[in-house]
Amino acid sequence: MWNLFNFKKTDAEDAQDRGDTKTKQTDLMQRAETYFGKLDARCHEILAEVRESAQLLADADTDPYKRSYLQFKSAILAQFTSIIQKGSDTFQNKIMPKANSLEMMRVSQLFNDWHSKVLDMMTHAFDGVMERNLEKEYAEMMEEYEAARNVFHCKQCGAKLRIAQFYFTATYLTCEFCQTQNTFDPGSKARMIEHIARPLAESRCKIEYEAYRHRKSEVGQKEATADYEKYVQAMIAQMNSILPGMEEQHRNFYNRLMNDYNNWTVPW
Repeated sequence: MWNLFNFKKTDAEDAQDRGDTKTKQTDLMQRAETYFGKLDARCHEILAEVRESAQLLADADTDPYKRSYLQFKSAILAQFTSIIQKGSDTFQNKIMPKANSLEMMRVSQLFNDWHSKVLDMMTHAFDGVMERNLEKEYAEMMEEYEAARNVFHCKQCGAKLRIAQFYFTATYLTCEFCQTQNTFDPGSKARMIEHIARPLAESRCKIEYEAYRHRKSEVGQKEATADYEKYVQAMIAQMNSILPGMEEQHRNFYNRLMNDYNNWTVPW
């Protein structure tokens, strides 16, 4: 592709191009369109690969952090980035230096249209792909937790032990009948609940967040403080529901979020 632009015009050709640019495509324009057309075709091939494979890979990746899927996503985005860089370098170093004043306007428009189109492809390539179904993951975690809680008996006297709060790590609990210490293990899935509590709570508060975002766009961040606080309160309420027994930690988290927000809105 690079030698599409490895040519030098004669003075006569340059003069003819200046006279004919308004009525027909010049050689430079034709070469530029061919070049960016090939890059565009490659971008569509990448996009087709995403459409065919992304959701299947996300569904098949059982890692709670979706590392295999995210590697695929990173590789796709890297390909788009490489194409954008290649197109930009060619435009700046091989096309524009050879363009006359009239061609500059036309090839600049061609490049800008192409650049915007590829950026849009890259930005929205993974739209619609459900990377994680947090509600499903949470339900599975809680199912395992309830199963562990229902079979938790004292190893000494056999009494069924009551678990009054949520534990997402292995915890020593004392039997209320014989005072023997027993280890309650909530299970490997339940240990991950702490890590999905915030994103799950956020996903349940989209209405409040969109209301805040809309208000912020109208009046600015400082004037939208009450709307942000309403969103954060809703999120914290959901986190308390997801992780009962952690209310104090969540209240501290709420205070930190509001403090950060208020400090950010203070004018310098």
